[in-house]
Amino acid sequence: MKRIVTGLTGAAMAALLMAASAGAEAPKVKAEPYVWATAPMGGGGFVDGFVYHPTEKGLLYARTDVGGAYRWDAADRTWIPLLDGMGRNEDFGVLSLALDARDPDKVYIATGLYTSQWASTGTVWRSGDRGATWAKADLPVKLGGNEDGRGTGERLAVDPNSGDILFLGSSNDGLLKSSDGAKTWSSVGSFPEKHVNFVLFDPRSASPGAPSKTLYVGVNSQEHSLYVSHDGGASWQAVAGTPRGFVAHHADFDASGNALYVTFADQSGPNNCKDGAVHALDPAAGTWKDITPQKPGNGGPSFCYAGVSAAAGKPGTLVVTTLDRWWGGDTIFRSLDGGQHWTDLRPLSKHESPYIPWILANRPADTMGHWMSDIDINPFDPNEAIYGTGDGLWMTENLTDADSRKPVVWTFELDNFEETAALDLASPPAGAHLIAAVGDVGGFRFLNFEGSPPLDGGYFNPAAGSNRVVDFAELNPGLVVRMADGDAAKNHALLSLDNGKTWADMPSSPPLVLHDDKGWYSPGRIAVSANGTAMVWATGKGDAYYSSDRGKTWLKSGGYPVVQGRTFPLFSDRAADGVFYVYDTSTGEMSVSADGGATFKVFAKGLPVLEPWRGAGLPRAVPGHVRDIWVPTPQGLGHSPDVKSPFAAIADVSEAVAVGFGKAAEGQTYPSVYMWGRYKGVWGIFRSTDEGKSWVRINDDAHQYGGGGEVIGDPRQFGLVYITTAGRGVAIGQPASDQKEASPAK
Repeated sequence: MKRIVTGLTGAAMAALLMAASAGAEAPKVKAEPYVWATAPMGGGGFVDGFVYHPTEKGLLYARTDVGGAYRWDAADRTWIPLLDGMGRNEDFGVLSLALDARDPDKVYIATGLYTSQWASTGTVWRSGDRGATWAKADLPVKLGGNEDGRGTGERLAVDPNSGDILFLGSSNDGLLKSSDGAKTWSSVGSFPEKHVNFVLFDPRSASPGAPSKTLYVGVNSQEHSLYVSHDGGASWQAVAGTPRGFVAHHADFDASGNALYVTFADQSGPNNCKDGAVHALDPAAGTWKDITPQKPGNGGPSFCYAGVSAAAGKPGTLVVTTLDRWWGGDTIFRSLDGGQHWTDLRPLSKHESPYIPWILANRPADTMGHWMSDIDINPFDPNEAIYGTGDGLWMTENLTDADSRKPVVWTFELDNFEETAALDLASPPAGAHLIAAVGDVGGFRFLNFEGSPPLDGGYFNPAAGSNRVVDFAELNPGLVVRMADGDAAKNHALLSLDNGKTWADMPSSPPLVLHDDKGWYSPGRIAVSANGTAMVWATGKGDAYYSSDRGKTWLKSGGYPVVQGRTFPLFSDRAADGVFYVYDTSTGEMSVSADGGATFKVFAKGLPVLEPWRGAGLPRAVPGHVRDIWVPTPQGLGHSPDVKSPFAAIADVSEAVAVGFGKAAEGQTYPSVYMWGRYKGVWGIFRSTDEGKSWVRINDDAHQYGGGGEVIGDPRQFGLVYITTAGRGVAIGQPASDQKEASPAK
């Protein structure tokens, strides 16, 4: 199993090798070129926007709420991730994306995750090479790329007649404008609203060589939801006759230019929409026409309307999506006459996923999907269309067959489009190389990385919603435990005795807190002893329970540090059975249990004390070494090699968010140590083969994945490492030298 990273073309591999070699040499630390790829799960998250380039055939981009942005490679039918070099998780929350109609090499994105008081301000990134490199402009406002309304848009728009002019609609701070190609931004003081849903230029409203004069802005107001400017944004008027009681969600011009199609919703979504409509505005006459395909409610399902796309070159041809039509599922309506008549595509649609089997097992066979916030028709090919859902995207190449009532085939086109929240990782010494607990879609078990895992023994069954923890018995790796939110997990934990191939509900559970006072689910954390004879479950309340009969009964642990509502990092010794540890981050103390979790007592003091809001990296015990513990903290990386040695700080490591272990280097007996943190002032992923005495950086600036998550090594292959990312699933790193012998299979 020498060359384990697969799924890249020869050209892509060569590009990665060049990037690894070019970006590896940091000025202060040694580095080793690594090749990085993502574990092939396929989709898994909310794809909330698409933009086709209007003048270059085949140029398509997609954005996501937490997993960055992608460009479609039509020739290889794969997606190219564009933001893996971003070092902050905030920059994986893409609120909007825009293209320059006159320069296909230019692309712009607006990023930021939240608008809360503690959140960072947003950023606009600009690229002149289709996303290969980026320059940034910090904004004076915050953007909510993972908040309500993220499926509306596009909020960021480039003047199609003057590429230096851009407008950006913010989440809560009105409209911003740039006149220098997104280098600087200022507020448009004349604009009257705060929460913007989309910005749309009328490309026909310009004299030759002059900026566009007319642009429309949809806002999150049920009183006046659509505004227009006829002087390039200097002044604004509410569009007369706009339907009241709705917010404007999306808009698109008809191919004729004589109609502006607008979808409306009572909420911006992606949840809680119950009413909506579709209307057409005649821009010249200023009149509206209700063209709603199906009225929500009135004894039928409640829902709203979201995505809309008009076919280029075909006046009157458009599609719209429903949103939050939970009864019966969302659908797409298609019209050939400007909305006078509609065809419901759901009965005509067939969904296929030949390479990513889990998606069809995870959804009813007759549904189109959920959170269908955006849809686009290829401006160069009326047969091609794409729409997004809460767990991926679907593409068709025979859309016009619906016009003769023939089946429309949608394919789950997610090759290299990895947008999942991987929450915990395990790499046992036998069986699967990787077991990943994943938010929303469940989790995956990888024997290799040659494709998305099969349904039988690969995809978690039952998926059980968001899986948050996975652990195994180091000396008995057939025993694996995972924790899950979903109702399919009877007691919110599942047990496997065959290395994760099959799962059964944990027979019972301790008293759990299903939701805290803010409504968040609190499953806690579970740890398994080295031989699997004992388990300890730290609950969301903060207390802990132990079981010595594989979960049939649970008894409360004595001496366990309890602070109401805080679940402290809990882990097991990987060599001595029945030994568990817990790091009390409220006091800086670490406790140990040597009796299977029945009692705990403090054995170490003086570790960093952390505030409740600051997450602590999981300490880990070294496989094959009794009571050998490494602790990652915001203050550095601590290590205690045995019971006689106090914790000591690793030299030159000033901050660490994660630590893990992998196979020892040739000639060494101590496992390789992997660390995500700051070494000699450089932030990155590092590997040590000499017990922390020296480190080499193994990632480069093109592979930062949001700046910090879990990191573990593979115990069977030296150098192979797995990390969790900021919404990009699981990234796999391998020394570039292992890849040079031959290109891996596609």
